Amino acid sequence: MKLNKERFLKTELGGALKECITSWDISLDACRKHGYYTDDYKRGRKAADWCQAQWEVYKMAIRQFYGVEYCFTRTDTYYGLVTEDETDWLFRVERKGSRDNGEKIQKTVL
Repeated sequence: MKLNKERFLKTELGGALKECITSWDISLDACRKHGYYTDDYKRGRKAADWCQAQWEVYKMAIRQFYGVEYCFTRTDTYYGLVTEDETDWLFRVERKGSRDNGEKIQKTVL
């Protein structure tokens, strides 16, 4: 089955996936802003772990139904889902007021 990205992202599954990835990005930012043993860090880490677990299921479903494997990626300027070779984006969210150096913070290929 061919993946129509725009149509997929408008479905309930696609919307929930995008919400999960956005929450994951926010949770990772929260972890970065707080000290390791603080309650704020622990809450952010727990939320990030939950989002990552959800992402693993979404990733498996997309790979099973559409034959495409996306990776979560985030930099100072954007975050989103892209293939490992970075040629095909499912979606990309540009950060407001971000630096333009494009330095990667994390790329998760799990």
